[in-house]
Amino acid sequence: MLGSSRTVAGGRTYEFEYLRIEQRPDGIYYVAHPKARCPGTDFKLSRITPTEVVFENPAHDFPKRITYRKTPEGSLVASVDGGAGSTKAFTFTYLPMKK
Repeated sequence: MLGSSRTVAGGRTYEFEYLRIEQRPDGIYYVAHPKARCPGTDFKLSRITPTEVVFENPAHDFPKRITYRKTPEGSLVASVDGGAGSTKAFTFTYLPMKK
C-alpha cells in the first residue's frame, strides 16, 4: 500500500511524507519517508485489531510508535509517540470525506 501526506498552512506545503506498508518474510512494515528521505524508517506491525493498528520501532529517535485507530463515528485517529511511558505525543484526526 502506498500513501502520501502533506501539511498545508496559508496555502503553502511546509511538510510532506511518502509512506508505504509492505509485507516482508518477518512481518508487516510501515515505511516512512519524511521529506522523501531515503532510506525510509521502518516501523514493524506490533498489534492489529478490527479498529486499531500499531507499528513500532524502539530504536528510532521519534516517533517510536505509530497508531491508527478507527472511531465509532468513522473518523481515523493517527497518533505518534515516543513509546511506552513517553509523554511526547501528537494526535491527528481525519474525518470521513463527504459523498
